[in-house]
Amino acid sequence: MSLNFSSPLFLLGLLGLTFPVLIHLLTQRQQKRVRFSAVYLLAQSQKRSIKKSRPNKLFLLLARCLIIALLSMALAKPLFSTTTSESLLPNSPASIVFILDDSYSMGTRSKEKTLFNYALEYLYEGLKEAPENSEFSIVLASSPARIEQDWTSDKSNFINILEAQTVSYRTTYIGDAIEKAVKLLESGKQKKKIILLLTDLDKNGWKEETFPKITVPYPIQVLNFSELQSEKNKTMIENIEISQEFLTQSRLLRVKAKVKNFSKTVNRLPLSFFLEGKLIKEELLDIPPEQTLIQEFSYPLIKNQPLNGKLQISDDVLPIDNSRYFPFHPSQNIQVLVVDGDPETISHQSESFYLERALNPFSVSLSHIDPTVSTLAELTLRNLSDFSVVILANVRELPPGYELELEKFVLNGGALLFGMGDQVDPKYFNEHLGNLLPVQLESQQEFKVGSLRLMLKNNNHPVMRVFSPKAVEEMQGINFYSMYTVQSREEKKFKVGAWFSNQHPAVIESEKGKGVVILFLSSLDRDWNDFPIQPTYLPWVQRWTQYATRGLENISRKDLLVGEPFHKNTTNTKWIVRAPSGTFYRFENNVFTKTFQPGIYSLFSIPPANTEDQKALKKLPQGAEPVGTFTVNIDVRESEPNKITRKEIEGLLQGFKLEFLEPKSQTIQHKESEAMPLATPILLMVAAMFLIEGWMVRNE
Repeated sequence: MSLNFSSPLFLLGLLGLTFPVLIHLLTQRQQKRVRFSAVYLLAQSQKRSIKKSRPNKLFLLLARCLIIALLSMALAKPLFSTTTSESLLPNSPASIVFILDDSYSMGTRSKEKTLFNYALEYLYEGLKEAPENSEFSIVLASSPARIEQDWTSDKSNFINILEAQTVSYRTTYIGDAIEKAVKLLESGKQKKKIILLLTDLDKNGWKEETFPKITVPYPIQVLNFSELQSEKNKTMIENIEISQEFLTQSRLLRVKAKVKNFSKTVNRLPLSFFLEGKLIKEELLDIPPEQTLIQEFSYPLIKNQPLNGKLQISDDVLPIDNSRYFPFHPSQNIQVLVVDGDPETISHQSESFYLERALNPFSVSLSHIDPTVSTLAELTLRNLSDFSVVILANVRELPPGYELELEKFVLNGGALLFGMGDQVDPKYFNEHLGNLLPVQLESQQEFKVGSLRLMLKNNNHPVMRVFSPKAVEEMQGINFYSMYTVQSREEKKFKVGAWFSNQHPAVIESEKGKGVVILFLSSLDRDWNDFPIQPTYLPWVQRWTQYATRGLENISRKDLLVGEPFHKNTTNTKWIVRAPSGTFYRFENNVFTKTFQPGIYSLFSIPPANTEDQKALKKLPQGAEPVGTFTVNIDVRESEPNKITRKEIEGLLQGFKLEFLEPKSQTIQHKESEAMPLATPILLMVAAMFLIEGWMVRNE
């Protein structure tokens, strides 16, 4: 039971009560000095009059003092409440571990604040009440749980640590946090030891296998801040699926969103589709109670460029799970036209047999390469605009004038690959394909088994980056029986992608217009080598095809979750990362671990000789080239509104002394607002005292 006063006028009222009493006492002392010089009867009459009036004046004085006091109390607006103020922390020095749940479910809004904000305010109040010589530490309970501050007795420094905390995008990991708290308490200096757990009891974070089994009965006080929620989380975007459809003249991007409704009523909300930060389309969804709805968006792909996008629903009390990001690279599926220059009635003897199976070894396009085999007779019936790559495998000569079609195809961005063979006519190639080829074919040379191989050691070509040292060693053991020698053309630029052991080029590449031309100076079947029957033939052919279409290093990772590391697929180049915040980071040991923010992460390669490597990255280094993107999204399990019960917690923490509390620092104000106000009754008493005072004056 308590009585609270909210005005300093109460003190003024007390002064008003004592001042008239002092005046009265001084007056009495002076009256005792009055000389009795009157006659006896007059003195007796005066004595009787004083005896009669003295009680009335005293009562009148007391009544007026009481009126002043009551009026002062009324102006102070007192409240009558049965609440009692008790400190959560011990009243003697103690070692206290604060476990602060900073997982993203603590970002749930309640009125103008989040549950995380309420938890921080509660910690501030607890520190004020903490006895002197107490020591504090703080453990953050999001995955992975970590000690944010070791033992300290400096309250001001500890408050600075708390002020720097923000709610994260991670999931809850209570078991590991308690284990770290126990280890801290083992090194605590004070006899009294306590763990204070501030959380929303999100069930996702209480996995049985993560909890320590101990016998030390440390007391744990559990504060459930979910009691402060005004309402529960209503919806979230659970998943996104990306696909593309190849049409005759265009491609179509399809995005499927799975949206979940947690509430027990129909939820109407808009779902927005964004690409490159621009709103493309918005649909109004009617999601049944506690059900999941799938909504699909489509978008025509006009340019052959990567796209970054997101889907977003309208905000509710937990806005973190209302967005989900995705990347898209239109060059994923590559349409390849394989022109077989030496078809045979027995399929495995055809020039295209091994090539077709290397490009796509399955019945469906799991390799993201769709090969189409054509003979020379069928070539004029093909529309080259339907393909990204054309491979001429052991082609003797093209239909009349068709070299102009190929040149136009390459200039517009197509890739042209040549494979040699016994059907190739060097004279035709040199005379009719001079605008495409950067070299002239000289002559075919034959070799004994084991005398000609590939030289791949220290080969840093992008095609070779994924091959392990063991795979490279296997490729160097491949036998080549025949090859073409070449002579460079004047004013033609080209690069050698691989060499033979006789110091002659094995692969030559050159750019022309927007496209690329690549020559493999041996055959793509088994006539001139045994490469097609080796395990490395498949990835080698696929990577050269992807490289020719500028899609080799495009990286698309839709399912990377917050906190999961991103591993580089190559060790030969240096990469840097631009996070969604715009901050640049370097890879450490070919792994990037700072994936704690949802969004699109951009990857860039930098030259090996870059001099800014040791400096702080504030912008892209000179010579940096984009190599792809990856996406980070939240783990939606944290969004589930289910809470763990007290009984379940007691089962998980059997070795601890448990106490379940409400965050009183946030509820006192609410309870006091429901307490009984005393201002009106006191004013009624003042009015009654005025009536009594008037009656006494009238009878004076």
